[in-house]
Amino acid sequence: MPKNKSEGNRTQRDWLTLFAMDTKKIILFGAGRSARHLVSFLVEGALLGKWTVLVADTNVSHWVDEYGHLNHVEFIAGDASDAKFRHKLIAHSNLVISMLPAFMHAEVVKDCINFHVHVFTPSYVSPEVSAMNERAIQEGVLVLNEMGVDPGIDHISAMEIIHRLKEQGAEITSFESYTGGLVAPASDDNLWGYKISWNPRNIILAGSSGHAMYRENNKLRMVPYFKLFDEVETVVASDGVCYDAYANRNSVHYLELYGLENVQKLVRGTLRKQGYCKGWSFLVKNGFVNDDTKIPAAAFSTWEDLSQSLLGVNFNIKNENEQVADMLQEIGIFSNELLSTEELTCAQHLQQLLEKKWVLKEGDRDMIVMVHKFGYTLKGKKFMLTSSLVLEGDDELNTAMSKTVGMPIAFAVDRLFNGDFSSRGVQIPVSPEFYKPLLQDLHNYGISFVETLEEL
Repeated sequence: MPKNKSEGNRTQRDWLTLFAMDTKKIILFGAGRSARHLVSFLVEGALLGKWTVLVADTNVSHWVDEYGHLNHVEFIAGDASDAKFRHKLIAHSNLVISMLPAFMHAEVVKDCINFHVHVFTPSYVSPEVSAMNERAIQEGVLVLNEMGVDPGIDHISAMEIIHRLKEQGAEITSFESYTGGLVAPASDDNLWGYKISWNPRNIILAGSSGHAMYRENNKLRMVPYFKLFDEVETVVASDGVCYDAYANRNSVHYLELYGLENVQKLVRGTLRKQGYCKGWSFLVKNGFVNDDTKIPAAAFSTWEDLSQSLLGVNFNIKNENEQVADMLQEIGIFSNELLSTEELTCAQHLQQLLEKKWVLKEGDRDMIVMVHKFGYTLKGKKFMLTSSLVLEGDDELNTAMSKTVGMPIAFAVDRLFNGDFSSRGVQIPVSPEFYKPLLQDLHNYGISFVETLEEL
């Protein structure tokens, strides 16, 4: 279908006319790199007459170029932190999808409840959102959160197995769950085995929000940030590859949430290529990911200057582990590469550097790896059930990250409008009402797990 550029630049009156159509109306706030598959799904549904969709982001020019000629689809540039902008869109919708940064969800959810509009997000439920549960129930609004990959597909896939094992009469004694957004082997051409396929700031600050906590040998284990990347376990996925795994956030919360209060071990963690954590541990311990202190503008001209300030004049890279030294040299923290002249934190400088070093080049593919391990006893025997997802992206734009973040929400849209979800209030997909249909939808789409069972 040839594109008519004039149709891709509708006025506000035009999109209000668009939303006057006799269809379900969907607003998508935020259309960054993780939203590509979701946007494509919503556009396809609009073309089939299922709904009308409006995508709102600070920059929609690339979407207008791609889809702006289509009917029942609109793209509008705007700042979702502007309450007036949000209100005029939400007031005309039946469903809002917020792919905004996590800290912005609470205001969106509050607005949606006020306008009696359902809302989906891929992010963890914050205390602010959780506190709106009763009001959402009273207003008949479904606030469905944690609908991405992690959190999201991890819940959907794990809860199906937990309930299945319990129905068989098994006693679950341990549960481990690990997820990593990685780079596919064919595109793995750096020493870190990593390229950026999602929010780079979250990559830089991974684990920095506080102690990681989990249960081990029926006791609480706490790991401070500066030790997090030294305490690494080895996890094997269905591709036969060994990965580094480190604990993520507060796993203790999931003892009750998953109904596993009596297990001896419960840990949720993040996967990286083996060796990555050694290099990242160096950066953490030496202040390269510090996000608290801004460096005066132009205090250092090059990365070599900044690194010398952090490490001291007597530091010698030759005294470090050879593998780690090569990794650090590769990303350029000892190079003459110029620093930004802005007033930034070390973490922000590092983010700018790694966004150039770890870019997905044309034709590159990313990869999502998720591994669940269930230890259990049944009829006097001990077993270990491992369930793994290994999924590669199609290219640098149509990534596995975009697919696994966006498609759980995409399928939930269909399910909501088909009347499959009756629950209201603040929810996450841990009940059969949500995980059974969504797991089937994901399987049909090619997002499938491989299970292996070992008798211990």
